[in-house]
Amino acid sequence: MKKAFTMVIVLMACIFSTIAHAGEFKVYPDASADEKATEEANKISLGHTITSTIYTTKDSFEKVVAFYKGIAREYKMPGQEGLVRKLPSGQELKEAYFIFDEARDLLSAKLWIKIQHPCIGRVEMEGLTPKFQDIRNITSISVSERK
Repeated sequence: MKKAFTMVIVLMACIFSTIAHAGEFKVYPDASADEKATEEANKISLGHTITSTIYTTKDSFEKVVAFYKGIAREYKMPGQEGLVRKLPSGQELKEAYFIFDEARDLLSAKLWIKIQHPCIGRVEMEGLTPKFQDIRNITSISVSERK
């Protein structure tokens, strides 16, 4: 009986340590919170089940991606691998996604980030055509957490 109780305690400790480790987000060292962008993102969140925090940094997209590769699992959007996306100005739009839990994709993840360069402040639609506004030559880190 005592042995079974000990095994249950050890098993529970393993489960809780995995859960605690899986959801650890770290703010990129040279990033700062963008309160205006965070407020805008949360206004349009999906039924208020997802909260967002937006950080920005002057560091390169590649440097930020390298930092998060060390602490989270990179997620490749289906159909996006090898695709080069460009803004109407011709500037390349770089995006990377990272999942901080054991989810297999973004739809089932509880905590994930999107890294993007350049930072696009707003997108308005003209019919089916997106119009990008407030484009800044910085890297953004959008943290999304499902409640």
